[in-house]
Amino acid sequence: MRKIIYVFLLSLIFVSCNSDEEIENNRYEFVTEYTADVNVGGAIGITQRTFEIGEIYSGTDQNDSIMLRIAEHSDLNNDCPNSWCYQEFLKVPGQYLKRIK
Repeated sequence: MRKIIYVFLLSLIFVSCNSDEEIENNRYEFVTEYTADVNVGGAIGITQRTFEIGEIYSGTDQNDSIMLRIAEHSDLNNDCPNSWCYQEFLKVPGQYLKRIK
């Protein structure tokens, strides 16, 4: 009986976790310029980045905002925080983006 409960709990946890596939499936295009502070890592640290009209990123809808993947994951981002970590995701208000079908 304990094994059944453990399997059920593990299955529930596995199903409820977000996956990279969910983020990769939706594509969004900027319809208005958007400026945000982005952590680029290393000696540069934080910089201001302007996303131009027409730039396209993959992301996922989170009600009134969109979570965009602005950089791919690499070994530099393993075991964060460290001085070389960079920002992979950015939450952007939905009014700056449109979903591409």
